[in-house]
Amino acid sequence: MPNNFLTPQIIANEALMVLQANLAMGDLVHRDYSKEFVKVGDTITVRKPAKFVAKNFTGETSEQEISEGSVPVKMDRFRDVTVAVSSKEMTLDIKDFSKQVVEPAMQAIAQAVDSDLLAVATQKAGKTVNATANPTDLKDIGNLAKYFDLNKVPIPNRSLVLNPNHKYRYVFTDNLSKVSYAGDSKTLRDAEIGKVYTLNTYMDQNAPDTVAETAGTAKSYKVTAVKGAETVKLTDVSAATGTIKTGDAFIIDGYLYRFMEDKTATSGTIESIKIDQPIHEDYTAYEKVLLVNNTNSVAFHRNGIALVTRQLELPQGAAKAAIASADGLAVRVVYGYDQKTKKDSISFDIIYGIKELNEQMIARLNG
Repeated sequence: MPNNFLTPQIIANEALMVLQANLAMGDLVHRDYSKEFVKVGDTITVRKPAKFVAKNFTGETSEQEISEGSVPVKMDRFRDVTVAVSSKEMTLDIKDFSKQVVEPAMQAIAQAVDSDLLAVATQKAGKTVNATANPTDLKDIGNLAKYFDLNKVPIPNRSLVLNPNHKYRYVFTDNLSKVSYAGDSKTLRDAEIGKVYTLNTYMDQNAPDTVAETAGTAKSYKVTAVKGAETVKLTDVSAATGTIKTGDAFIIDGYLYRFMEDKTATSGTIESIKIDQPIHEDYTAYEKVLLVNNTNSVAFHRNGIALVTRQLELPQGAAKAAIASADGLAVRVVYGYDQKTKKDSISFDIIYGIKELNEQMIARLNG
């Protein structure tokens, strides 16, 4: 029987379950959550995981402080999906409504969270391993694990998240095709990699890569942009007549932006080029830009990067709103009505911050 009472709380609870089911990276990194309310742009202080030193016992113990340390995190990542809904859709039961509205909305938000975490990890990696062009073994993955071993990164909670292009380079190597390397036959049956050289290995379609058929020739550039604009200016392009192709991307302060048109530099400058979404900050000839014109995967320890989530305040002007929270996540659902167009809408949103905690616990596989 149709449910005529799809309340914001019911929808928020459903949205939270869908988000939890679709979030890949969020389950692999350090999480910090509390029920305090924050606004976009707030800076909060979060604790870093504690570290201790195992000392020789020579007859008397030596107490150590719980030196967790702390790090400021700006809550500047505000993801929203707002959809128009009809009265007919609002009379559906929660199963149908979830399939038609909630699932696609929360899948988009989950992809955004994963993409942001991967962008930060890619840009902040303490080590870059250049991928072998035509690998016949797992040496590249071994070099990632070796870097962690040499830096005394704890073995438990190590992860490797592969871009699909990297995944299929290594899945078909002779080494990984042998059950003794794969752990069991799931690698061959389901194309799941499992644990390789101490790294719990996954695939994520959001790992940074160019989607251009042939990447542009630009090797570096500086970015000038106005907050909220969907175009940027590129200067000091190398080479002076370097090209940008639709689908190439760049990461700036942990945010990934994708180019939406082809352009060729003139004397090292592209005056204006479209990107896929409004840029989050003002920049003037900013040079700390990571070009994404090839494939990237990331290896990391859980304590190398943090996903910090809080609850958004309930808007006072909304007729109906609710928050659902669990397991370090919080989703807000707000009903809206536009008197000018006489249309109802539902907004799903989430606020979070991302912070690298230890760059030596992050490594990048590139190329």
